[in-house]
Amino acid sequence: MRKKFGTKLVAIPAAAAILLSGLAGGSAYAAAAFGDLQGVPQANQITALQEAGIVKGAKDGKFNPQGTFTNAQAIQLTVDTFGLNIDDLNFFKKPEASDSFPKASDHAWYSDALVIAAYSDLNLPRDLDPNAPATRASFASLLINAGQKSGALPMFRLIPVEITDEASIPDGSSGSMQEALAFGILELDAKGNIHPNETLTRAQAADMLYKIAVKGHIFETK
Repeated sequence: MRKKFGTKLVAIPAAAAILLSGLAGGSAYAAAAFGDLQGVPQANQITALQEAGIVKGAKDGKFNPQGTFTNAQAIQLTVDTFGLNIDDLNFFKKPEASDSFPKASDHAWYSDALVIAAYSDLNLPRDLDPNAPATRASFASLLINAGQKSGALPMFRLIPVEITDEASIPDGSSGSMQEALAFGILELDAKGNIHPNETLTRAQAADMLYKIAVKGHIFETK
């Protein structure tokens, strides 16, 4: 089910617009620098991902760092980054995104990624809304699950860290939040809160991707 990282750049539908390019095998990304990152705290991470060929922006050369990051974008990005696929599976009929996620459209740009995610056992909820904003908890859990199933990230036992807002973590995500802290994808605030249900901007999502990509040796820092 897993695909090894290759050197072929994956073509991405225009509707995805952001954070949805394929791996470039470590080769330099020739596109001009994004023109809207001045003053953005995550600018260096976004630029590094662009140079590595992992992310791209819109046709106008902008990244739209404060734009909303959706579940569909999160899933497409994760599938592409970790090279997940269902090439080795046989089906009696073509699987559709709506088979696993009734709120999904089978004709949307994200449909193939949702099918791959469903058969990759990434623990996504059946009532997932592809167009809803991704949260800190949902994206971190998705990245960690995909990274561990692809073999890019290790699985290990953890000594749990006290999280002040533990009660607000979605059911089934407490372990992933502990792993997110261990991998450095998320951090606690000064009061020990992890803010699991806070939605992500595109810049914040890129920062999380950068950290997981470095941890998973998908690309190396300079």
